[in-house]
Amino acid sequence: MSTLLIKNATVITVAGDALPITPGAILIEDQHIAAVGHSEELVKRYSNADRVIDGGRKVVAPGFISTHNHLGYTVFRGRAEEAGLECVTGQYMPMNTVITREERRAIGSLTCAELLKSGVTTIMEMEEDVEVYAELIDAIGMRAGMGVMTFDVDPDGMARGEYTYDDQRRIEQLAQATEFAERWHGRANGRIQALMTPNMTVTSSPELLRGCRTTADRLGLRLSTHLGWGPEEAAVTRRLYGQSPFEYMQCNGLLADDVIAAHCYLLEEHDKSLLADSGAHVAHCPLMNSVRGHIAPILEYRSRGIPLSLGVDNMFSDYFEVVRACVTMARIKANDPLALLAYEALELATMGGARALGLDSVVGSIEPGKRADIMVVDFNRFGLQPMLDPVQNLVYHARRDDVVMVLVDGEVVVDSGQICSLDAQQLIDPAAMAAASVWDRFVTKYGDTIAR
Repeated sequence: MSTLLIKNATVITVAGDALPITPGAILIEDQHIAAVGHSEELVKRYSNADRVIDGGRKVVAPGFISTHNHLGYTVFRGRAEEAGLECVTGQYMPMNTVITREERRAIGSLTCAELLKSGVTTIMEMEEDVEVYAELIDAIGMRAGMGVMTFDVDPDGMARGEYTYDDQRRIEQLAQATEFAERWHGRANGRIQALMTPNMTVTSSPELLRGCRTTADRLGLRLSTHLGWGPEEAAVTRRLYGQSPFEYMQCNGLLADDVIAAHCYLLEEHDKSLLADSGAHVAHCPLMNSVRGHIAPILEYRSRGIPLSLGVDNMFSDYFEVVRACVTMARIKANDPLALLAYEALELATMGGARALGLDSVVGSIEPGKRADIMVVDFNRFGLQPMLDPVQNLVYHARRDDVVMVLVDGEVVVDSGQICSLDAQQLIDPAAMAAASVWDRFVTKYGDTIAR
């Protein structure tokens, strides 16, 4: 049994209403947190730990959990931020017709490293060819929910506003998603869990959605999808099925307490009741949503008991910015400078994500018996002193570059700000080359950076 003691730190446990422990200490035995408490006491009890780290002027907190990600969608960095919601039908779906597996892997590998350096220990990753990242996530030491983002719509027709669904594509997509789940669920010492993840209402026929639900029930998997993301979704779903997007998903098994619904910033009043009654978890992506000019009504969701977590979505990779955006967007929406407080946002970024993934007894807080998924943030930096309130400083002022250590399952995966298993710098050039190549082909095929 190996032991690691972090002493003299400020420990933010995110365990209920527990206050930060200063100076605090954590003892990690193999994969688990064995003890948490005041530093002097734990140092006396565990003076023979295999490794002792002095956490002076450092804050230890649970690793972030991002419940909505598309690693390879960093290919849209610098392309989609000013494309509005047209990026969904004019970029995201058509990109599937030109990008290769190798290009997707190169770009997504960079994103994965960026998130890990940002203190993100767990992601929920859904993408068209998600399996290209599974071995990397295993090797890099992250925890992940992963699902093949299935669709059976014709992507080129969708770019023209035409919605036709292909039986053969549906069969192939369901087979791909099922085979991935059967291969990878529970792998990497349990750090990888599979989900069924149909893309969204307008790209998914009823038969595809029901197929995903059937497979999830058979294999004991959770599900995730995009929902409530824009006016076109609502208009198309009404036109095709005579239902709101939330009604459509409910009728086809994708609105339930084992579902993570990403976004949910555009919905009708009765949809809010459907969402609340279903028990579905909302993956709130405030940074991405704000770039698109929308703010989800999360304060109302909280008052209705709708479970919330936070997600990056795509292109962005400093999770501290996501947590800050959660606070600022809620306050703007409510026109109230105290509408959401720092600790509440931090709880959404940690325990909220754990609950969404069904991992709240495993990770999300620093408590004895839980897996040691934690981050260490160096507060001896510009912008983080004076540290009068560690939670407020962490939420309002910390950045990715302030993270000096990350542990997942008790293993140090980031040390001195560097990923232990690979040279992160070597990921940049392949990703840049892949993006340049794929966009050349995209523009050649569609005549512009947006297909119409």
